[in-house]
Amino acid sequence: MGSKGDFSLKVRNKEVVAAMLPMQGHFLPLSNLDLLLPPNDVGVFFCYKKPIAREGDSSLTLKFLSMVSVLKKALAQTLVSYYAFAGEMVQNTAGEPELLCNNRGVDFFEAFADVELRDLNLYNPDDSVQGKLVPKKEQGVLCVQVTRLFPSCVSL
Repeated sequence: MGSKGDFSLKVRNKEVVAAMLPMQGHFLPLSNLDLLLPPNDVGVFFCYKKPIAREGDSSLTLKFLSMVSVLKKALAQTLVSYYAFAGEMVQNTAGEPELLCNNRGVDFFEAFADVELRDLNLYNPDDSVQGKLVPKKEQGVLCVQVTRLFPSCVSL
């Protein structure tokens, strides 16, 4: 199961995480190099060892939710310094893209997948990771998904 991306993923929660501190909205023009190159989304997939728990231990879900809460809080703190990631791309009056730093926030997905890490085809991530474990960015500059893989680990 999962070797060709044939596992199911259920998004349990979706919210927007903004910077902890308010900020004054402003525009950042893109560099000439940014304007020449085609837009590129980068997907990153990390795995972390499952917290130690006994078989049938219901506290494992609580540990996962606690980890999600810590990640959201850390993201909100990080966006204070890296405020551009909490913005969105817009077009200026000349029709060129520029970054609106408005603290729109980062889309944050919490999900569960019925696949073990060993069953993912990481040699061809387009089949098993892209679009499921690494979400497609809908709005904003950045999106994050935390997924609990059953029963083996947590991915970010």
